[in-house]
Amino acid sequence: MLLSIEVENFILFEKARFAFSPGLNAVSGETGAGKSLIARALALALGGRGGQDAVRAGCGETGITAEFRCETKNGKAETHRVERVIPRDGSGKILLDGKPASAQAVRAALAPLVDFAAQNEHVRLADPGRQVELLDAYGRLGSLAEEYARLYRVAESFSKRLKAGREERELVRLRLEKTLDELKILMDAKLSPEADVLIEDDIREMSSASAVAQAASEAAALLEGGEPSALETLGQAKRTVARLASVSPRLADGEAKLNDALDAAQAALDLIADAGEIAKSDPERLDAMIGRAEKLKALAKRFGCGIGDLAVVRAKLEEEADELSGWDAGEDEIGAKLTEALTRASKAGLALGAKRREAAGRLAKAVNRELAGLGMEQAGFSVEIEPLWHKGMEAEALLETGPSGLDQVTFFLSPNPGEASSSLANAASGGEMSRAVLAIKAALSGVYKPDVMFLDEIDAGVGARLGRELGAKLRELSASHQVIVITHLPQIAAYAETHLKVAKRVKGGRTAALVENLSGRGRVEEVAKMIHGDSAGEVTLEQARAMLAEGGNPITEN
Repeated sequence: MLLSIEVENFILFEKARFAFSPGLNAVSGETGAGKSLIARALALALGGRGGQDAVRAGCGETGITAEFRCETKNGKAETHRVERVIPRDGSGKILLDGKPASAQAVRAALAPLVDFAAQNEHVRLADPGRQVELLDAYGRLGSLAEEYARLYRVAESFSKRLKAGREERELVRLRLEKTLDELKILMDAKLSPEADVLIEDDIREMSSASAVAQAASEAAALLEGGEPSALETLGQAKRTVARLASVSPRLADGEAKLNDALDAAQAALDLIADAGEIAKSDPERLDAMIGRAEKLKALAKRFGCGIGDLAVVRAKLEEEADELSGWDAGEDEIGAKLTEALTRASKAGLALGAKRREAAGRLAKAVNRELAGLGMEQAGFSVEIEPLWHKGMEAEALLETGPSGLDQVTFFLSPNPGEASSSLANAASGGEMSRAVLAIKAALSGVYKPDVMFLDEIDAGVGARLGRELGAKLRELSASHQVIVITHLPQIAAYAETHLKVAKRVKGGRTAALVENLSGRGRVEEVAKMIHGDSAGEVTLEQARAMLAEGGNPITEN
């Protein structure tokens, strides 16, 4: 759910905080007060583009903060906070849970939580792509639709290859030839990433081989040469002390230290001897390592990367060669692959179409039930599916239908008995359109479950007579979703569990919008103003109280 939206220097708002609750939230206010700006602020908080024009006049930047609480897959609640700063000039910044994030990352994380329905929702519903999306959501056909789209794109790729002209095919062939040549160079280099990055260190050690051997020889002579040697001297000292160690604790400790020193000296001698032996390695090995280091440097320069990245370059060249090799195949081979791909795509597309037809009938019944509850008992909603491709047609004609499927999905509405059905956007008046949008969302509420349904004046064109039905339906929806509605109808506001009011005030010669969370008499007065304007009297106040009580929100005034 959306917990709150905070704005600062945002268009009309100097500073304001909108706090929401679970269930149904209503936002009211006079025309032009700024209530619909909440939708703009939320869209920007969710990573929407632009926003420079939202900076309040005279200010350098605007700040928007939105806080959400949602459940994880294991049922635990977690809170997410997104903070966005938009300067008038230059680029802004976004923090998600206190860490810098891109707008794309915010959209991916939070935008699926919110379903927007604004005054232009009918424009979205008129889009065939949106209608297919809603039908698939209702029928739980997302995975089938994704699989068809994948098979369609495979077939489309083979078709493009087949249609590629000779000149393009020659360019691809030359590119493949160059890729294979570069790949051969790297394969011949027998790259060993872990060893290659350490080769300079190995060369430095081997380059000092003579000095190492000399140092090892001198150190060994000092430890075991001479009359007596250093090791013999330490041994004599240990034996001398040991004779009286039993009568002197200090001599006993000294004996132990001399014994440790003797062991350490012997271990050091062994290491020095090993170093001296290794330093006698064949000088030809050093020359070979120097030659390989030079070759690796040349390769890194050629491919514009570090020595350690040459293996990555090789892997990318292998992928590119695999991709280009298909283009170099003959027309017969590509044609055979295209035929196979079209066969698989057509089978998947026909199966998807059959499932969509089943879902269409169920969706139509569900929407008609919802319309009846909104005062449109005589309306007829239907989902018509027209085949764009069927068996018997040329196989490659399937590619003209697009990746969404082999059918055209269209929502139709007949608002009144005896009238011919027409597409949803053309059939409905403003009020009918608002109720149709709400009915579709209500029908989808069981399978399409965003945490928040944000409805911006979805009651446009709806009169007082139907406001009650709309309010009751929104309250019903709020049992499974958090619903936030920007409204001008008192009937809807009366059903809301939380009521926010936006108003304009002149402060210091400037207009500023303010927000107030209403309760008690303040809420009664606001509903009364929504009924009868600023001239609302005691009769209207009583009407407002009755309306709130009917909506499940009886007011006890202090």
